[in-house]
Amino acid sequence: MKKSMSTILAIVLALSTMTGCASKVGDTKTTETAKKEKAIITVIQNKVEIQPQLEEAAKAFNTSQSDVEVQILGSAGDNLVTTLQSQFASSPEKAPTLFTCGSGSEFDKFFKYMAPMDSAKSAAKVAKGQADDAMKDGKLYGLPLAIEGFGLIYNKKMFKEAGVDPASIKSTDDLVQASKKLALIKGVKNPIAFAKETYFQFMHPFNWPFATMSNYKEVIPKVIKGELKLKDIKEVKQYAQDLTKLKPYTNLAKDSYDDQVAGFAQGQFAMIHQGNWAQGIIDDYKVDFEYGMMPMPINGNTSLSVGNTNFFHVNNAATAAQQVGAIKFLDWLFTQPAGQAFVTDKFKVIPAYNGFDTSKLDVLSKEISTYSEKGKTIPWTFNLFPAGVDKDCSSAMEKFYAGKTNADELLDEINAVWVSAAKK
Repeated sequence: MKKSMSTILAIVLALSTMTGCASKVGDTKTTETAKKEKAIITVIQNKVEIQPQLEEAAKAFNTSQSDVEVQILGSAGDNLVTTLQSQFASSPEKAPTLFTCGSGSEFDKFFKYMAPMDSAKSAAKVAKGQADDAMKDGKLYGLPLAIEGFGLIYNKKMFKEAGVDPASIKSTDDLVQASKKLALIKGVKNPIAFAKETYFQFMHPFNWPFATMSNYKEVIPKVIKGELKLKDIKEVKQYAQDLTKLKPYTNLAKDSYDDQVAGFAQGQFAMIHQGNWAQGIIDDYKVDFEYGMMPMPINGNTSLSVGNTNFFHVNNAATAAQQVGAIKFLDWLFTQPAGQAFVTDKFKVIPAYNGFDTSKLDVLSKEISTYSEKGKTIPWTFNLFPAGVDKDCSSAMEKFYAGKTNADELLDEINAVWVSAAKK
């Protein structure tokens, strides 16, 4: 009996020891599993048109490594700002790890939730000037998704027939002389056409004089506050006078955007003031001539107006692992060939970074990308214009085109609209 009891105790002791060992082994496995647990990165953005392709990109990234899992949330579209406000107000740490928002007021609204992104490899590859709107106190808080640009889209066949070399157009006077020759080409209704929609008639055209100034961020607020008049700014006054010279060779901004681009595709206009977004309509007409994009040559400008309004931001309330994972995903998207292919081939946007293969981009996108890579771009300054002024300023432009006001009077009217808008 004693022997049996001893045997039983020995067995119990052995089992106890084994259980202890098993427990330790189990703990080790649990620790190892914890170490290998993936960082879950949630992403929300507003470009509905790329949502399916972004989800596809996330799947490709997830299978390319084992540390991070990217989950694309439903696109918020135009409701993104409201959605983000609600999520951050409720629980910042549960809000999306990566989110997009615009520059200017939207950037300021969500800045307190943004983590610095200077460590990203893609930060060093951002095209010249395209990260400026995401900088604060010398640090980078956002990475752009893509760029867009505008200038004068021109018919190369007509230019050749008129004996005009686009490279020789370096001033408004040069553009006027070229327009005189182009007006003689068969079928040309107007050498230059602007669209009548508010952004195309005023906001984009009036971007040029400010964008050619190095201190526009100081000048525009002074005008809005009533401390400086537009007609007292040399570059702006010259631009208004240049428009007076060009006016006889334009369509007086009477055509809608669709009709303006269609008119170009049909040979009615030798040049249109538009951006890469016009590509779709041009493609619909299957044009039989070559075309390109050139700068608006005001104040000696030789650059296209290129900008972006959408940046990716990292939620600073996310865990350290999530923040690192978010950067890893963006670096894959913007610096690795597999990710870059999604940006150009699937999203079909113009990359805001150097080092992309742009050979598959459409004609206008390729032009803008080339200018961007060469650093020959000027910024979008119209984002600093007072909110909601586009309609009243376009009305002022209509009066100018109709001959009811001169250059100085045009600037006086715009000036009054800006100051009034700031007081509301």
